Amino acid sequence: MARGKPVSKSLIAVQYIGEVWKDKAPLLLSDPYLRAQAMFWVDFVDKKVYENRKRTWRTKGEEQEAAKREFLECTRLLEEELGDKPYLGRENLGFVDVALIPTYSWFYVREKFGNFSVEAKHPKFIA
Repeated sequence: MARGKPVSKSLIAVQYIGEVWKDKAPLLLSDPYLRAQAMFWVDFVDKKVYENRKRTWRTKGEEQEAAKREFLECTRLLEEELGDKPYLGRENLGFVDVALIPTYSWFYVREKFGNFSVEAKHPKFIA
């Protein structure tokens, strides 16, 4: 809720929080270019990571295997973007990292029941 009005969709709500309390702990950087990069990765998480994450559970056979490959490719790209930084795109927790929280919580479940491990393929991304 914002001034008594609902803010829908999780990532939009997080963006709203980041903008309202930007002086306390900014989720988005003030530099327009860096902010645009972060928004690119948030969109990537929303459209590619979340979608392929869902497909790893909702499909079977070859379609499920393709979803696993695509999901692992997404995590590879994110791990590459992470580089030697502790967080994606910056030195402290930001919008992209917050967008990934729902995905992190499923890594163990995927390993246990989905027969694939993000950690085995991309350990730096898990750390």
